[in-house]
Amino acid sequence: MPVTIDGQSLTLESALAVAEKGEKVRASPSSLKRMEKFRVVLEQKLARGEIVYGVNTGFGSLSSKAIRLGNLKELQLNLIRSHANGVGEPMPTEVVRAAMLIRLNSLLKGNSGVRVEIAQVLLDMINKGVTPLVPEFGSLGASGDLAPSAHMALTAVGEGKAYYRRRLMDSKRALAASKVKPVVLQAKEGLSLINGTCFTTSLGCTAVNRGRVLLEAADSCVALACEVMGACSQSFDERLMGVKADAGQDYVAKRLRTMLRDSQRLRPEPVPQDPYSLRCVPQVHGSLKDALDFAEKVVVGEMNSVSDNPVLMEDGTVLHGGNFHAQPVAMALDLLAIAMSYLGVISLSRINLLLSRTPTETKYMAGRPGLESGLMILQYTATALTADNAKQIYPQSAYPASVSGGIEDHASHGVNAGMKALAVSRNVARILAIELICASNVLGSDEIGVSGHSRDVCQVVRARSPLLRGDRSQAEEMEQLSSAVESGLIP
Repeated sequence: MPVTIDGQSLTLESALAVAEKGEKVRASPSSLKRMEKFRVVLEQKLARGEIVYGVNTGFGSLSSKAIRLGNLKELQLNLIRSHANGVGEPMPTEVVRAAMLIRLNSLLKGNSGVRVEIAQVLLDMINKGVTPLVPEFGSLGASGDLAPSAHMALTAVGEGKAYYRRRLMDSKRALAASKVKPVVLQAKEGLSLINGTCFTTSLGCTAVNRGRVLLEAADSCVALACEVMGACSQSFDERLMGVKADAGQDYVAKRLRTMLRDSQRLRPEPVPQDPYSLRCVPQVHGSLKDALDFAEKVVVGEMNSVSDNPVLMEDGTVLHGGNFHAQPVAMALDLLAIAMSYLGVISLSRINLLLSRTPTETKYMAGRPGLESGLMILQYTATALTADNAKQIYPQSAYPASVSGGIEDHASHGVNAGMKALAVSRNVARILAIELICASNVLGSDEIGVSGHSRDVCQVVRARSPLLRGDRSQAEEMEQLSSAVESGLIP
């Protein structure tokens, strides 16, 4: 069933369904009528010869330059061409698809004053699988995600490159193959396509979703590790959680109690005390749950907002300001990157626990320690990934900027923050995969008293990384299992 959008009720789940699962999209009739109404207001102002920033003026520090009526189409096309100057690897297609959807949803509110044809070309591109090639670097996350959005808009006018049926080709060819007609930009339409936070917000959607999946997988890692090492069940006791007011902590502890409900491997006694990487999991993992809830609220609010400038009101007033500034989402992305990295840090500690407690005669789960190294080097790889995350999590949204002649003297760097959050999530997925391999091997084939949940987890792990029987390279196994983690396949 198609996802219906109207400018004000787009959910995270609906955005992800379109971006990642290919669900079709339709615009509500009322929102299209609203667009038409606002467009009439804008065209009346132009007919009266009124000067409106970005409509019949230059942009940024060139805003004092008036543009003749006959050059307005050229102005908008030149804006797209000149701003499509991103570099680097292509952004993930699901991020670009979500960005198109979010931009479309914002335009449906009408306040940008663009024609229905702009909404239609974005709808057609999404529904027919035309995904612009958008380089990852170029946006400062203020004045909008200008460079990536310009690459997106370039495809809409039949220039640049795009993917169609997973093949990269010239946008003109991709549009023709999909029977999508390129749009001819009219007054203000180029500006409204690029002057918003759609890519930062799209990355926010993706990062929230990946954080959710990682949290669920990390909880499963903990449940398995607790059974392998005979942890104390009091750490997750409902009564203990009840005396601390933290929703995230309570959520994680409840999940762990459910996972471990039929386990006979845990002990009730608190002495000797468990290391923090077992005992304090509700507090550490719970902090990510709290961050995810906060970030989702910010992201959903942003993708149902007008992030253009200037903004047209129903009475014809034109308001100028900074709705294009992505600081709220960028800050949430920085928080998510830090919070997701916690999962890797505490997982690394559990990896150390698992391996350090292997008996001397099977140290690191080697059959012949010394002659064989067993799982020893997996800990090194996990440590390298954790170190990389420590480098990655510097808050991008705190970085300064001064561009466009000093007028744009602060930026959110939201796209950089988002790409960083995705890089951290990939590293964490690999660290969790390593923990699962270690826990699976330390548990071995003796599953007496082990919960049904942990047996299910081990089944998924061992389908990709069988129990160690002599040294072998496990590099491919780690990557396959990390993909399973990212895909939500860990029970």
